[in-house]
Amino acid sequence: VKRHDVPKAVVSTQSTGEPIAMKVNEHIVVHYLHTSDAGGSILTHGFGAFFGLGLTLGLGIKAKNIPEENRQTSYVADSFALVGSIVLWMFWPSFNGSLLYDDATVQQRVVVNTYLAICASCVTALVTSHMVHGKLDILEVQNATLAGGVSIGMSCSYNVDPWVPVLIGGLAGILSSVGYGKIAGCMESVGAMDSAGATQLHGIPGVFGALAAAIVVVATTNNQYFAADTVWTEMDDNTNGKQFGMIIASIIVTVAISFITGILNGLLIRIPVCGTVPNKMLIDEMPFFEKEEETPVYNTSIA
Repeated sequence: VKRHDVPKAVVSTQSTGEPIAMKVNEHIVVHYLHTSDAGGSILTHGFGAFFGLGLTLGLGIKAKNIPEENRQTSYVADSFALVGSIVLWMFWPSFNGSLLYDDATVQQRVVVNTYLAICASCVTALVTSHMVHGKLDILEVQNATLAGGVSIGMSCSYNVDPWVPVLIGGLAGILSSVGYGKIAGCMESVGAMDSAGATQLHGIPGVFGALAAAIVVVATTNNQYFAADTVWTEMDDNTNGKQFGMIIASIIVTVAISFITGILNGLLIRIPVCGTVPNKMLIDEMPFFEKEEETPVYNTSIA
């Protein structure tokens, strides 16, 4: 078996297993636990992060076994990544509001709440990064500044005062920045590998956003929130406390299903059907791309 077949096995297994598990989890959360998550705080961001974390554990990939030079980025790569961060920042409201296309009023609320949250996360992430490192860390500037968009996903359609999304986004920026600065190192020390920092940008802010939405629900007097295709009201035998419990149950179910199925996918990929990749090659993609030989350039100008 060729060594090049290994990434194909990983991609094909993950691309088949993850969407199926994700759809099963979404069906349970939406139709049985009646939890609305328009922006995908846990259904998209949280699920993907913890599935990936479980996958690396199932694969047995440990950061200490990968050469440090393969895990470092370059100045050019970081600069281009900042362009991607700006694009994501600009268009994040369209992601959170894409499922609410039939109500212009709710869409406007989603846009305002999302921008308030993501602006707050920019400020708090940069301040936290400077406090933790003594200067701005480029990885946190690229990612933690977007944490507000992740955390406000579940509550982006809620009719709340402006300070609520500002508070949620601001706290998410702090959590994400601390995650990159402190928690990432702790994860690697126990053998968890997260090369893209998905746990810090998507996992932690996603779960925090769902918890924040549950607190908003139980603290408010307005009991009308979107759940699946139905607006929950007192006539539906729903109370604030019941909806709070449903959201908490949704968080537990999502984390459990994503993490367990991720581990199972990793163990499945480890079955010796294809060849293996040496540890030093796990993040080195150059062997899988054809690279033309560089032709020397001669100076043909006449003095």
